[in-house]
Amino acid sequence: MAAPRLLLCLLLACACLGSLHAAPPPPKVVCFGDSITKRGYPAELARLLGVEVVNAGVGGNTTTAALRRLQADVLAQHPTHVVIFFGTNDSRLDAPKVHVPVDRYVAQLRQMITACSALPARVVLCTLPPINPEPYFQRHAPEPFAAAGGLAAVLGTYRDAVLALGRELNLPVVDLHQLLVAHPAWLSPDGVHPTDAGNAIIARLVAEKLTPLLPAATPTSP
Repeated sequence: MAAPRLLLCLLLACACLGSLHAAPPPPKVVCFGDSITKRGYPAELARLLGVEVVNAGVGGNTTTAALRRLQADVLAQHPTHVVIFFGTNDSRLDAPKVHVPVDRYVAQLRQMITACSALPARVVLCTLPPINPEPYFQRHAPEPFAAAGGLAAVLGTYRDAVLALGRELNLPVVDLHQLLVAHPAWLSPDGVHPTDAGNAIIARLVAEKLTPLLPAATPTSP
């Protein structure tokens, strides 16, 4: 009886060692966002990083709408990394049924981060990008924004909230609100969405934050 038991112990020990040295899953990035994400930067991000990238952008989404699809569109994908990029629709003071106040916006981002971290997946946050007010206010009423101090002040509040959340949770933040100002070619004539060049710019800026989190810290393409 001793010999079979010894053999069983050896087999169990080998299995344990094998699991300890099992290769980690290959990187898989889910880009979770609204129409700016849907417009296409994840495809360029995949090219830059050389890893699988899922575009989980849905037009018109706020953080409220996004939470309803978090399980199906993000968690069920079993990502190793998640880029969370919302705010442009949340900040719509002109649409009370759409608008998400800043405190609820932060709380809902926190829910997303908690769920993704439990997978576990590494999370990168993005601030909402700048908006060109001239074409924007051809489609949206300016009065609610004026009453709140102006469009720039409203967008700045959402940006500051993401930066503060990133500092609190020690998460990398891509400050697109600030960074894209230096790249006017990113913005399409509608004042909100990226051009093809803009997709490439956003992808590069996101890749700079993601690269150190990937195995072997694969450098981004120039």
